[in-house]
Amino acid sequence: MDKEKRKAMQAQYTDRMVEYLPTLRSAAKVTQNQLAKKTGLARSTVVAIESRNRKLQWYVYLAMVLVFMQNDDSLKLLESFELFNSDFLQEII
Repeated sequence: MDKEKRKAMQAQYTDRMVEYLPTLRSAAKVTQNQLAKKTGLARSTVVAIESRNRKLQWYVYLAMVLVFMQNDDSLKLLESFELFNSDFLQEII
């Protein structure tokens, strides 16, 4: 996959993550503060991402995917919202 296509795909994934982030946190029973700690961010950064005042960086997206994969309910949502699937790593790396 060429660099431009990979960047475009990453942008699609990060945009969808922002859209569904509150729902994913709720399913995983994770507060903004807990998500911030698990991903190495400040709570204010998570708030800014959720309110769309800050762009979700790719490395933060990946960290969030790993957090949400640890919970069965949020993992199902990751898959249904097309934020993660079995071909995920093949498509984005």
